[in-house]
Amino acid sequence: MALKKKSARQSSKRTSTPKRAPASKRTSTAKRTAASKRTPSSRKVTSTRKTQKPLRVRPSRAPHVTVKTLDALNERLDMILPEVMVRIAAIEHLLVKNQLCMYDELINARQFIQEQERS
Repeated sequence: MALKKKSARQSSKRTSTPKRAPASKRTSTAKRTAASKRTPSSRKVTSTRKTQKPLRVRPSRAPHVTVKTLDALNERLDMILPEVMVRIAAIEHLLVKNQLCMYDELINARQFIQEQERS
């Protein structure tokens, strides 16, 4: 008797899910009914967000703020520039010491850069 109940359960499970035709062979009504059976999570979600408002144009800065910003920038450059110059001098020294370049070539390169800055 237990075997009969078990086989009856298995056969009911097999027949409970009907086989569907592939999507390419379905008719338009079959496609509509299949689409209506979908769960909300399987649907394509379109954005319902409103379009963004254009960004507000910032008013021009007050003159005293611009002056403070320029002063702060000048202070930073005054601290950084000497360090950068020292590093460049150290690299030039190593180039000449290891005979990777001649001192005259360094002088010519500096002159070339000065000419480029002028024009």
